[in-house]
Amino acid sequence: MKRLCSTLLSVALWAGCTASLKSGADLKALSAEEEQVVAQASLELGCDRAQLQVQKLSNDGEMMGVKNHTFSVRGCGKLVTYKTSCGWGQCSVFNLAQVQSVTPKRM
Repeated sequence: MKRLCSTLLSVALWAGCTASLKSGADLKALSAEEEQVVAQASLELGCDRAQLQVQKLSNDGEMMGVKNHTFSVRGCGKLVTYKTSCGWGQCSVFNLAQVQSVTPKRM
């Protein structure tokens, strides 16, 4: 039973991650929240929008009409994570950490 639950959880997480990955041409059909995340990532990564992949990592809840989400954006060999807070007619995007290189370093 424990193994079955573990397998089902893994499948659910994989399906959730693959369903929310957007890149290239998919970036034309973004929500206003995702649009702000992509614009911020393009600026911070110094990367063209067409080269970015955006993925919603989590739905962090809602309080008093304000929705909070976490996004990951990858592009030009870098990765950045953003937290959004949207409600009351505006959306704020916060960089959770410094931009990280995802290309392997050569020795």
